Amino acid sequence: MKDDTLESQKIEIAKWLLNPDKQQKLPDEWNQLKERLKKEGLEKIFHEIELPLAPILEEMEKIGIKVDLEILERLSKKMAKELDALVKIIYKKAGAVFNLNSPKQLSEILFEKLKIDTAGVPKTKTGIRSTDAAALEKIKNHPIVDLILQYRELFKIRSTYVEPLKKLAGLDAKHRIHTQFLQTGTVTGRLASQNPNLQNIPILSKWGTELRKAFVAESGYTLASFDYSQIELRVLASVAGDPKMIEAFQNDLDIHILTASQVFNVDTKEVSKDQRRFAKTLNFGIIYGMGPDAFARNTGLTREEAENFISEYFNDFLEVKRWQEKIIDKTRRLGYVENLNGRKRWLPEIISMNQRIAREAERAAINMPIQGLAADIIKLAMIKIARKLKEKNWWNDKTRLLLSIHDELLFEISNDILKEAIALIKNEMESAYKLAIPLKVEAAYGENWAEL
Repeated sequence: MKDDTLESQKIEIAKWLLNPDKQQKLPDEWNQLKERLKKEGLEKIFHEIELPLAPILEEMEKIGIKVDLEILERLSKKMAKELDALVKIIYKKAGAVFNLNSPKQLSEILFEKLKIDTAGVPKTKTGIRSTDAAALEKIKNHPIVDLILQYRELFKIRSTYVEPLKKLAGLDAKHRIHTQFLQTGTVTGRLASQNPNLQNIPILSKWGTELRKAFVAESGYTLASFDYSQIELRVLASVAGDPKMIEAFQNDLDIHILTASQVFNVDTKEVSKDQRRFAKTLNFGIIYGMGPDAFARNTGLTREEAENFISEYFNDFLEVKRWQEKIIDKTRRLGYVENLNGRKRWLPEIISMNQRIAREAERAAINMPIQGLAADIIKLAMIKIARKLKEKNWWNDKTRLLLSIHDELLFEISNDILKEAIALIKNEMESAYKLAIPLKVEAAYGENWAEL
């Protein structure tokens, strides 16, 4: 990590500001910024969250996460062999040799040579039929499309992750990867990661799982993950004050089954897997202000069916709808939206005459108080955990905080204190912030990231 990066400069400033002796000699520029923080109501965010977090992130960057270089080497060769096999099969089905990574050539093969139906497939700005993921989804019934999707996933994981990680691991004597965390990388307050981005390592696919096996613990240590369970839905229930959602979480019920039972008007014991899946999509979609068009695309329902589902949802969870309307109205009046801690996002475009732009701003206004508070909670948890572990002289020795991935923290813990440390970290995370309902953390551990 280069010391002259913007984030490194921010960390140095943070350490400087956290030093009481140096605060006596603050420059005029800082005094002006201090007044603005006070005016905007951001003093709590700055002093209680962002400043204490900066040196923790610096330590995480220095420690890094270990990878097994031999596993990456074997995986790269295995992927190369699989890619070659896929390419040959695709060429045979296409009846031609072409550049699979060229959208223009792929479009010609699919829609001109193979004459696949173009209904619903849009054209790009250059006039060719699109071959992006959304377009291929519309023609996925053709046998060649699934092969192309497999090729794309494999090519991306190998070129974006496996090969760059191999190079980076080779540069470090201990084969540890050192990402860079960005405190100001998102509009909601969530942490971002770059060089490389370790928050984006695939998880659900076969090759994503294979890749995660390469992230390992040092000898004598174990990797442990701590994941906030449905934190954004818990925040939504709390800020909206919806009695049904609050009761469900207080009684540790499956919120998606409850939602399905309400929307489909059936007993919770009669909810099918498909009904729960629709409810889950709807629950998380509501957080992001999902409309009927997006819900229909994500579930395969018609637009009319999607509208009915959303309408029924808001009839059953009325306080959620009222809260959303109140947030949008307030954002229109003030030009910004804020979470319970005062973290702000300015959204002047919410009063745009362009309806598409205004609707997009409305969705952002609905999402930010939820995602922004979830971001604050995990940051506060990191600060609390660091303090507790330092008290026990475990910080960066017996326990190492390696990564923050959205709602999850990944640690490397010495085997001799594993169970005790897991209990401590879980407790600190669950008590990091007081909502109307309890926070819940799921812990898992193993020798590599895939086992978690």
